[in-house]
Amino acid sequence: MIGKLLGHSKEQTTARYAHLANAPLKAAANRIASRIAEVAG
Repeated sequence: MIGKLLGHSKEQTTARYAHLANAPLKAAANRIASRIAEVAG
């Protein structure tokens, strides 16, 4: 579905670029986890 929205005709094209978005998501998850650990003591 995402690939179609992006205009990709093949799943492989979407998969090729999907990993590019992982770094910001991982960084955000790490910040949230750190804050939870801080609040939890």
